[in-house]
Amino acid sequence: MGNPLRSIRVRLTLWHVVALALLLAVFSAGVYFALRRELQENLDNSLESRVAALLPLVEVSGGTPRLPPNVAPVELDEDGDDEAPEPDDEVFVRLFDDTGALVLDTSETDEVGQLATADVAVALEGSPQWLTLSSEDEDEDFRVLIAPVVRDGEVVGALAVGESDEDVAEALDALLTIVGVALPLSLLAAGGVGIFLSSRALAPIDRITRAARDISAADLGQRLDMDLPDDELGRLARTFDDMLERLDDAFRRQRQFTADASHELRTPLSIMRGQIEVALARPRGPDEYVETLEAAAEQTERLIALTTSLLTLARADAGRIPLQPEPLEVRALVELTVEQARHLAEERGVALAVAGPEAWIEADTTLLIQLLLNLLDNAVKHTPSGGQVRVTWTTEADDLQLKVTDTGEGIPSEHLPHIFDRFYRVDVARNRSEGGAGIGLAIARWIAEAHGGTISATSRPGAGSTFLVTLPGTDAS
Repeated sequence: MGNPLRSIRVRLTLWHVVALALLLAVFSAGVYFALRRELQENLDNSLESRVAALLPLVEVSGGTPRLPPNVAPVELDEDGDDEAPEPDDEVFVRLFDDTGALVLDTSETDEVGQLATADVAVALEGSPQWLTLSSEDEDEDFRVLIAPVVRDGEVVGALAVGESDEDVAEALDALLTIVGVALPLSLLAAGGVGIFLSSRALAPIDRITRAARDISAADLGQRLDMDLPDDELGRLARTFDDMLERLDDAFRRQRQFTADASHELRTPLSIMRGQIEVALARPRGPDEYVETLEAAAEQTERLIALTTSLLTLARADAGRIPLQPEPLEVRALVELTVEQARHLAEERGVALAVAGPEAWIEADTTLLIQLLLNLLDNAVKHTPSGGQVRVTWTTEADDLQLKVTDTGEGIPSEHLPHIFDRFYRVDVARNRSEGGAGIGLAIARWIAEAHGGTISATSRPGAGSTFLVTLPGTDAS
């Protein structure tokens, strides 16, 4: 059995429960302290009301304050008026004379502790005094207000009224009990709801996982096709489908590339084998053997060129051809490349021309020469004798626009979108007898794109073709 903490559902639920627990704890603490403060204020207000009701009843005889014999802690009616005093076990009254001597005490002395002399002295000086007094057994606290008794502007004694805070404690204890029971139950319920909701929310991920597990490299045509809203999971499913589409296309192109490469390699090998077998079928003269060897050498050269191109494409796909850009003067580069292609042009009776302003470009010399050679080779092979191939360039908005134009038979419009695909041939324009393998233009496109540029072609059948290479970052100074 796996670790449950590895489940996103469990982790989300745990985070949810922990966050909820902290929130409820803070909320409960806030309610507890707010209620305690409110209850304490109500208790203090009750004491103030009792003291205000009793102070007018204090009589002074012979300098000694006293309360009538039937006066005990009073209860207030709904209008705030005092009713007939009735005894109350939770309230006590103590009366002191001007020397601090106790002259009246309605409390049970074994239940309520004594007031400190210093606290009484403060009241005798004319200032009310608040304090909390614990019972003798310390199981109950009393809130006490000591107020001065003033007659004719003089303090003649002090009146202390105390009230038990048992009700306050009971209310707070009840709140703690409720919180102590409700909080765990709430967290338990939140955990159950969290598991349910997270399971519902993450169910599409399980479906995506199962679908992805069923998809293999041999069957990339499957798609999730999930009808999900435009949320995170919906975008994930659609992104996954897009990725499968790209992988399927890449695998299909790779299989096509492998099949085409095998076919291209098999053709010259088959020709060489046939020629050799014919030469070995019976004894022949030296001239015939030389002719056979020259034909085999020609096919070998074709194989070398083909494997070199295949290796270039493979290394390009793997990103293993690092660019080494350097400042290049365009005219010098073009003239150098044209000289390398001049021998082939002269054999076919095709003229080469160069024209363009002074311009510089930052590029990889070897790769850019290979791009131009591929375009020139393609143009020369498809231009009839007496025709011309022109290499021109201009600069526009710091971009170099390099054109290779021929006066050949042109390319039908339906083939133009595919001429840069690997091993693609236009039936009229290309054939194996001329040695083309349909890779040169694919390499040219990769080189242009590797430099951040583009390559395109325009053509009219019977009127020639123009290949346009646009490379960024030139300096025409």
